[in-house]
Amino acid sequence: MTHRPRSVPLGERQVYVQVVEGLLQHGLRGQLSPRLRERLRQAGVDLDRPLLPLYPVPLWSRCLHIVIEEVYPGLPRTEAFSRLAHAHVEGYGATLLGRAVMGVMRVLGPTHVVRRLPEVLRGTDNYTEVTLTERGPAHYELELNSVMDAPGYTEALFEALLGAGGAKAPRATKLHEGEGRTVLSLTWTAEP
Repeated sequence: MTHRPRSVPLGERQVYVQVVEGLLQHGLRGQLSPRLRERLRQAGVDLDRPLLPLYPVPLWSRCLHIVIEEVYPGLPRTEAFSRLAHAHVEGYGATLLGRAVMGVMRVLGPTHVVRRLPEVLRGTDNYTEVTLTERGPAHYELELNSVMDAPGYTEALFEALLGAGGAKAPRATKLHEGEGRTVLSLTWTAEP
C-alpha cells in the first residue's frame, strides 16, 4: 500500500500541535519540572503560552532529547527513548484528535490498525510517507521517508500503537535506517 509522496524539503518539515500536546501536556503530566519547562522554553516550546500549530522537526527533535535528559536521567538512551515513546502514545490518546484515533484503533484490531498507519501518521506532521507491505499473517514491513535521531523511540512507538490496537506481543524491529528512510518489521502474535 503506497501513498503519493509528499516531498517536503528537510528544512520545511514540521510536526503538528497534537504531537507536541500529546507528549508535553498529557504524556508527561506530573513530570514537567520547572527546570524542564525552562529548558523547553529556551529551545522554543513555551508551555506557559498556547502551543503553536506547527513546530519545526529539528526543534521537536531537540525537545525530545531535552525530555529524556530531564525525565529519564541515568537510563541508557535507548531505554529512555523507548519509555518516552510509550508516554507519547499514551499522551496522544488523551488529546481530542488522539482520543478519536485511539478509540477507533481499539475497535479495529491490529491488522486494520497497521493498514491505517499511513493515514494516522499523515495526521502527525507535514511530511511523513509510509509504504506498507504485507509479509504474512500478523507481519508487515513498514517504510518511512525519514530517520529519527532517537534510538529505540520508533520501535517502541509502533509497538505501543499496535498494543493500543489489541495486538498480543507486538514487536517492531528496525531492518534498515539511513539514506533518509527507516524500514521496520511489525509483527504480533496472530489470533487463531
